[in-house]
Amino acid sequence: MTCQTCLNSHPKGTTCMRRVPLFAPLSLEEMGEVQRIIVQREYKKGEFIIHPLKVMQCLFIINKGKVKVIRPNSDGKEQILYVLTVGDFFGEQALFGQMSKDIIVEALEDSGICTISKAQFQALLQQMPQIALKMIEVMSSRLTKMEELVESLGINSVDKRVFDLIEEYSLKFGRKTEQGILIQLPLSREEMANHLGITRETISRKLAKYQDEGKIKLIGHKQILLINK
Repeated sequence: MTCQTCLNSHPKGTTCMRRVPLFAPLSLEEMGEVQRIIVQREYKKGEFIIHPLKVMQCLFIINKGKVKVIRPNSDGKEQILYVLTVGDFFGEQALFGQMSKDIIVEALEDSGICTISKAQFQALLQQMPQIALKMIEVMSSRLTKMEELVESLGINSVDKRVFDLIEEYSLKFGRKTEQGILIQLPLSREEMANHLGITRETISRKLAKYQDEGKIKLIGHKQILLINK
């Protein structure tokens, strides 16, 4: 499906581009030019969007659903780099270079992904090079966040890393209630542990500790209530 089809179904102009920080610095004219080369694709829950045998040199924008971005570590286990939802993006390095061949992206639920191919994007930059300068500035900010994650894994205590993850999920996947913020967890306990570089047993102990301290309430395996203080 083309982006124009998406635009027609969103009369108020709430297309993916309007929600993506990557395009925020662009003028309306520049957005319009980029919008012409966007193609929307649909993926089922559990379907791989990218894996080593299915490398796509595209920018991907989440228009519906959630995905996880994975890179296998030296032990062969998966390291979850990001959990992305509506308005997030990945694969931006493909627009200016080559995407890493060991990256895996999997749909956590039925998802709609808008794509911009490297070839079409670079052809557009021949006509409007100012677009690249504006986007690189946003991408450098994203790289800084990744560096902060790496630093956090090496410096911060396990307690802080686990609670920081809960707070991050409260912003992206939580909704306010009278008792606090109810978080619909996008990952299993094991996946959360992989993301933080700790064991499943460790994260389970930390969550139980926070519950005993009155900071959170565990609701099954897929929800956490971050209690108001």
